[in-house]
Amino acid sequence: MPMSVWFGVKFTPGGHSTFFGLLNSFVHIVMYTYYLLAALGPQVQPYLWWKKYLTVFQMIQFIAVMIHAFQLLFIECNYPKAFVWWIGLHAVMFFFLFNEFYKQQYSDKKSSIQAKNAAIAAANAATNNCMPNGLSNGKSHVTSNGTSSHSGAENDVNLRKPYKITE
Repeated sequence: MPMSVWFGVKFTPGGHSTFFGLLNSFVHIVMYTYYLLAALGPQVQPYLWWKKYLTVFQMIQFIAVMIHAFQLLFIECNYPKAFVWWIGLHAVMFFFLFNEFYKQQYSDKKSSIQAKNAAIAAANAATNNCMPNGLSNGKSHVTSNGTSSHSGAENDVNLRKPYKITE
């Protein structure tokens, strides 16, 4: 939990801020359990299928904190409005950050890989008229004195095979 929120826990009446701290602590216990299991090595990897759901769990936490914090904008309570906004906006910010991470990591993965492969293939094809299999198309560059101008660097590029990103 951000240190800036603990100030509200210590100095506000009624314990409203403890919800965020307790929920966040529980989520971190689950998260660090995942990290512990992941650190045990490759033999544990088959049991870590739930990484994606850990991120969802964190986003649910932020939604719960938003609801819990912003309800005080509609319910009269002896709780400082500044902390309502502080805790609520922290939750909003973290929700959007984690949501963007989730989309990049899990939702757009296949289309992202396909787009990268297409860009790499286009770059390879454009570099020195390189064909997709990495061979030159047979065109040579002729200098003003009539000799071929393939340098070592050009030959290296022509001999490279296109890089493919796979899952």
